[in-house]
Amino acid sequence: MDFKYVPSTCPYCGNGCGVNLVVKDGKVVGLSPWHRNPVNEGKVCIRGNKPYEFVNSPDRIMAPLVKKGDKFEEVSWEDAYKEIAAAFKAVKGDAIGVVASARNSNEDSFVLKHFASDVLKTANIDYCGRRCNADAVKGLTDAFGNGATTNSLADLEQAKAILIVGANPLEENPLAGRRVIIAKQNGAKIIVADSRNTATAKLADIHITCNPGTGVALVNGIITAIIKAGKENKDYIAKHTKDFEKAKAAAAACTPEAVAKAAGISADVVTQVAEIFASTQPAAVVTSAGAGAGDLIRALANLQMVTGNVGKAGAGVNLLRGKSNAQGAADVGAVPGEGGLTVPAMIDAAAAGKIKALYVVGENIASAGPHVADALAKLDFLVVQDLFMTATAAKANVVLPSASFAERDGTVTNAERRVQRVRKAIEPIGSSKPDWQIISEIAKAMGHEKDFAFKDAEAIFNEIAKTVPAYAGITYAKLEKPEAVQWPAAGGVFGTQILYTDKFGTKDGKAAFAAVEYKAVEAAGGEFPFAAAAVWPMGTLSAHTSSIIREWPVPRVEINKDDAKALGILDGSFVKVTGKAGSITLTADVTKDIKKGVVGLPANVGAAVKLEKSTGGN
Repeated sequence: MDFKYVPSTCPYCGNGCGVNLVVKDGKVVGLSPWHRNPVNEGKVCIRGNKPYEFVNSPDRIMAPLVKKGDKFEEVSWEDAYKEIAAAFKAVKGDAIGVVASARNSNEDSFVLKHFASDVLKTANIDYCGRRCNADAVKGLTDAFGNGATTNSLADLEQAKAILIVGANPLEENPLAGRRVIIAKQNGAKIIVADSRNTATAKLADIHITCNPGTGVALVNGIITAIIKAGKENKDYIAKHTKDFEKAKAAAAACTPEAVAKAAGISADVVTQVAEIFASTQPAAVVTSAGAGAGDLIRALANLQMVTGNVGKAGAGVNLLRGKSNAQGAADVGAVPGEGGLTVPAMIDAAAAGKIKALYVVGENIASAGPHVADALAKLDFLVVQDLFMTATAAKANVVLPSASFAERDGTVTNAERRVQRVRKAIEPIGSSKPDWQIISEIAKAMGHEKDFAFKDAEAIFNEIAKTVPAYAGITYAKLEKPEAVQWPAAGGVFGTQILYTDKFGTKDGKAAFAAVEYKAVEAAGGEFPFAAAAVWPMGTLSAHTSSIIREWPVPRVEINKDDAKALGILDGSFVKVTGKAGSITLTADVTKDIKKGVVGLPANVGAAVKLEKSTGGN
């Protein structure tokens, strides 16, 4: 019997928890948390505990598939490459789009970026995080100079106050949520803004049940109240920032009374939180890339500059990530080149007939809504590279089987900028291959063999370290220990734990305030009487993990018990949810843990929706 432990990194959220894959006779049969890893310290959540289940799923794509009529047929890799090469050569660069994934390794995304620019001659490359990461990354870049979390996750334990808005870490990023629990045990005041009474909200000392989409109003209101009380950190603002007056003027309309009206809360709570943040050091803010709007990130950055809560432990802007390599994909350049299209723009261009071919690597973009599926149907050619036959893959002309995280080497970069190893534990299942290898072989089939002759993943990473400044000095050898390296490496073994302790990453070394104005979202009322609050959706990996399916067998819409009673909707019944972006039928979760007039949705059909009773029920 061959038995071994292989250290790796969890493939789910952006925490980057360390895990040891348990391998018996060439098969991953279990998982043991990596106790020395500083991210999770030997703990894992339900997702991180069972990733071997999707690795061993019988639903894995085992061989290349080419669509013949309405059905897929297995073909050889060579035949699949010939078909792809011929189709891509027939399309001009600006008519081709490339979609990367925030779950792929840094090596995969780096090679894909160069394939897009050097082989396809297109600037139209973007990663799936565009829907939830891009504005947040740009917001942090504009404010501080780097599009990344300012602090280490462990720093949260040292905070004396934590404001959580646009995130639900105890359920979405549980090992980050653990740090919030420890902070509370250490005496920190926990403030949560959420229309849902989530597990995180139940931990809070102050739960602000604000309406969905009003986070900017709330944060601006806190800033305005601090300034009105004369408690802004004047010394910090003068020495380390610029454009304060612009931010002050833009936020001024958000008085506690105005915020109370927009958010559906008490004006007193805005003043209360302002008093806590103005008088407490250090204080941290926690949000997620899934919060979407860059305005919220800029408002939170403004708050931290107003109070001087940047560049120290227990402070900063802590941006949680939903996917394992959301940070790394942006770092290595899987973003549009000059004049290139974002993912949403590519979808619109496909719908208009301007994008003729699309290459999607490791992402189910059709899950974004029916409009995406309609756009994909108008393409002349679609290639999808994935582990499973997703809704996107089902529409493809060619489907290529990717190796899972357990079947390849590489690196991923977590939300706190920690570059960590993913190590090959078993041979690829079926005839699947690592994504970087597939991309390189397509390039060779298109006559670009010399530029894509990578020996292995490490050779690719060495190129990344040469071309991406933040990764300079990092090598696989330096990533062997569980602490790995947080970029920028700065010559140190374990890199940089806290950014901006001395100066910011901007040209002049100063942080830039932003004039962030609150823009009201689509109001609920009339045809669409309910406001929609985003709920963490179940993705491709979870849908093929049996332990998770047993816990959450179907997607659900959360409805306040009083609203459900008025509509005659029973818990467990089917409900049709309709918004301006489309409709979806979900199972009702009738609960007291959501604000009246708000529904929790794991799908985007609009900011305001209507509910229609369907069949069934407990």
